[in-house]
Amino acid sequence: SSCHWELSLSLALEAFLMKHDRTSGFTLLEIASVVVILGILATMAVPMYSNFRASAEGRQCEANLKGLGIGMNAYIADHGAWPQISANSPAPQAVGDVSGDPQASSPAAQWIGALASYGISEKTWHCPTVDRHIVLAGNADVHKYKRIDYLPTNFSAQDNPRQWPEHPWFIEQGSTHGGGPNLLLTDGTVTNVDKLFQRPR
Repeated sequence: SSCHWELSLSLALEAFLMKHDRTSGFTLLEIASVVVILGILATMAVPMYSNFRASAEGRQCEANLKGLGIGMNAYIADHGAWPQISANSPAPQAVGDVSGDPQASSPAAQWIGALASYGISEKTWHCPTVDRHIVLAGNADVHKYKRIDYLPTNFSAQDNPRQWPEHPWFIEQGSTHGGGPNLLLTDGTVTNVDKLFQRPR
């Protein structure tokens, strides 16, 4: 495995340095050998780091969805119904725009506000992978607007959101982590679209 080879190369490099006579200088060949080994180690470390980061972001995304589910259950317990927020609300306004309150103007701002009093922060609505891509893109204007990366299902005021155990409550926008968008089911299960369709009926 890559971990085995990386460990082997590290041990070889360490042994080489320990055996070398510190009173004499390194030959050009020895320096070149060390550079090659370090280059190999760096090449192997990059995909390992990328895989670790992707796994951590996937776990955080699942935690975000579970957090939204906890907040929504608390909201339903207090109000007896799903939040009635229209997707046809006005376009989002920049944060701090004196012409209107962004917390009451866009659908994203309204959803964030609906669960804010239940301990659900705005960050919980953000997929960490999307956050990272925004930072890499250097698009500063994005931070002027409210956004949610998990789309809530639109239940009517008469619907019982807990009636269908496998009905999605929140669906991630895009297949950010592979396997189709992540989603939170009524029963609190976090899965993705591919796994959902593979579940026995």
